Amino acid sequence: MEKFIDFAAAGRIATRVELKDIRITDVLAKCDPRVQGPLEPLLDSECTIVGQEQNLLYIACKYQFTARSSETRIAEAAVNYLLAYEVQGTEALGNEDLAEFANSNSTLHSWPFLREFLYGLTTKMGYPPYMLPVVHFKEKPKETKDANQKTVATPASTVSEPVE
Repeated sequence: MEKFIDFAAAGRIATRVELKDIRITDVLAKCDPRVQGPLEPLLDSECTIVGQEQNLLYIACKYQFTARSSETRIAEAAVNYLLAYEVQGTEALGNEDLAEFANSNSTLHSWPFLREFLYGLTTKMGYPPYMLPVVHFKEKPKETKDANQKTVATPASTVSEPVE
């Protein structure tokens, strides 16, 4: 999985927060035990800000896992995590910075929990255990204006290490 991140924006939040809690808030899973074979997985994810109060920031990460064998859907799971962060300082946190932080750091923080969950779930469903791959973060292309004042994305360098 690849995600494009504005590392500077995510970093402005990352330096001011500490992860305090992570928990599963919702799970739905099903499989077709009649179909066997290797899994062809697909994973979609979304992490968004769901609340902020005093010195706490809440981010929800929603993951949708689907596995196929040939053209047949054989397993699926939806799992939601709620992450709570303690915020240091009194300055307001920018909305764009928060969105970048949620997309990068909250994905990074919930990824090991999701990996363990999907590994155990696929095993218990009777399929080969699914090992969630490493998530790769790349610098989001910078936007510039051309001579006609149109927004143009310029390529950014590839970054192989996530923001912490």
